[in-house]
Amino acid sequence: MQVSDTLLTELDNLHPKQRTAVLHDGNVVLRAGPGSGKTRTLVARIAYVLQTQISAFRGVACITYTNAAAEEIRQRVLSSGVRAEGRITCSTVHAFCLNEILRAFAHLTDQPTLQAGQVLNTGATEALLQSCFDRVGIGEVLAQHRMPQNTRIRRALACDEPLDSFDPREVQAARLYEEQLLLRGEIDFEAMVTRAVRTVREHEPVRDLLRARFPHLVVDEYQDLGGVLHELVTALRDLAGITVFAVGDTDQSVYGFTGADAKYLTELAARPDFRDLELEVNYRSGQDIITAAEAALGLPRGRLAREGAPPGDVNLKRVKGGLDDHARLACDLVEEAQNRQISPERIAILYPARGPLLDAIRSELTRRELDFRHEGDDKLPAGSLSRFVQRCAHRAVTNYQIHTAPGPRRADMLRRTQAPSLAALARALATLRTEAQLTDPPSRLHWPRALQLCLDPDEPYPADAPALDWLEHLRTGLALDEVAAEHPDQDNTSSLDTMAGLCRSKNLLLQDLARGEEIIGKVLLATYHAAKGREFDTVILPGLLKGIIPRDIPDRGRWRKPNETELAEQRRAFYVALTRAESTVTMIVGPGYRTNNGYPISRGPSDFVIEMVRRLSPKDRA
Repeated sequence: MQVSDTLLTELDNLHPKQRTAVLHDGNVVLRAGPGSGKTRTLVARIAYVLQTQISAFRGVACITYTNAAAEEIRQRVLSSGVRAEGRITCSTVHAFCLNEILRAFAHLTDQPTLQAGQVLNTGATEALLQSCFDRVGIGEVLAQHRMPQNTRIRRALACDEPLDSFDPREVQAARLYEEQLLLRGEIDFEAMVTRAVRTVREHEPVRDLLRARFPHLVVDEYQDLGGVLHELVTALRDLAGITVFAVGDTDQSVYGFTGADAKYLTELAARPDFRDLELEVNYRSGQDIITAAEAALGLPRGRLAREGAPPGDVNLKRVKGGLDDHARLACDLVEEAQNRQISPERIAILYPARGPLLDAIRSELTRRELDFRHEGDDKLPAGSLSRFVQRCAHRAVTNYQIHTAPGPRRADMLRRTQAPSLAALARALATLRTEAQLTDPPSRLHWPRALQLCLDPDEPYPADAPALDWLEHLRTGLALDEVAAEHPDQDNTSSLDTMAGLCRSKNLLLQDLARGEEIIGKVLLATYHAAKGREFDTVILPGLLKGIIPRDIPDRGRWRKPNETELAEQRRAFYVALTRAESTVTMIVGPGYRTNNGYPISRGPSDFVIEMVRRLSPKDRA
């Protein structure tokens, strides 16, 4: 098949290794470090396959770690000039397993269709696990603190991995938990993947139909998706004959507490039927930032900045006092960056975990009236319907900001806005309605038009106006209560009422609902983990102190030092935080801090920072 001029131009602009990965006609593992153009390569691969490798009646499945990443990839493929509408499925692993395997082939596997409320939410899963703990005689263990461990055990069980490192009673409880899910006709997010693996392994017609629909599978962030996904990918490769393109980076594996392990990426790359490629150029960060980050990691990878890139600024600042001083200096740096005309959304303050550091930073940002968005704020309810409302709010807020901005500023905002399109929101709403088994009206234009009336009116709803009226208008205009009542995900059942209650009791503004997306005009305050996959001009890292990073691990009501594996993962998380910066990264250290209960800890700067400085050459330290 002929390659379009648009795609040819894109291929010509790729680095030779990127181009090799895109054009390879077999299975590929692409090791892509920070800023290496991973998403660009992945999108070019999908576009190339759609245009040249498969017929117009077949497609590509793309599995990502987050909904935001899935939508970004989908949008970029659709913008590539390739006929991709209806031929690309981008989703998280859970959504892929539920919608494209379990739900799609229920009629072939005698599995009942999920009804309203049968996908358990966090509260229901904790309650079920607690009952299992009670039944095996460990009722004193609180399920809410053992969910990550339960996930690791269930993944180990699904992959037939050794269980020696786990408490046998918790293993027994995990087995009982799985049995109870089946008896009750319910499912949770972890079971979606394990059941999908079982379906693929046991049903040849399912494999044949999956291969017919998706002859190519693309998997992003492979290092973070765990052993069960690895089992699914290898089953689709070995049993169904689907071509696999896996992208990942062992240095950015930071979800080991859920059972993720970079060894699966390494195992896939070692297979003789896969080509193993690595991207060494970092197109994001300056060379000084790259060198400092690799020194912090302790594994010199020799990655290089793009040709002609400024070296970047790496700064180490010391304060004399505790975390209040860290917060004040962090806010000083935000104001300095804004004075250099750095847009607020291009500035990030990153922290390792919740605690007194976060409290101090939030207090100081609020005191100075600096607009910020805390990505870890969990006031709003969970679930796909809540996320949809938040994305709609983001669209409405951005529309208002652009509508009210001065002429030159408006043009700049239009170039940089990343608000979801009406088409993307219409697809998301259609998915929600399909999952709720609701029948759409005959006209395909119904929901885009309804969304346009709600979100893009001639007079946009003010971003700083009360959110409740806007929310009620959205609920009515898009018939969202109908979705909530029939959707199988328990998180969606009461999310609209919960959100309305919060709007009423907390006096939330429309901009308070617009979370989970980049909001123009707000500094980001987020954990290292939440910043993964993002990039900023300026990154500020306060609280680099022993006891905060690396931090001790809570274990059955006590605190213990991290073991070797946990320590390595925290080091990788620090590396991820450093590599979010394009131009400037500032690390803040000091003598110590006080815990939330006032206990003083004065152990000095983080070992990670000390080791990084020691590894840098005298020239780099200067």
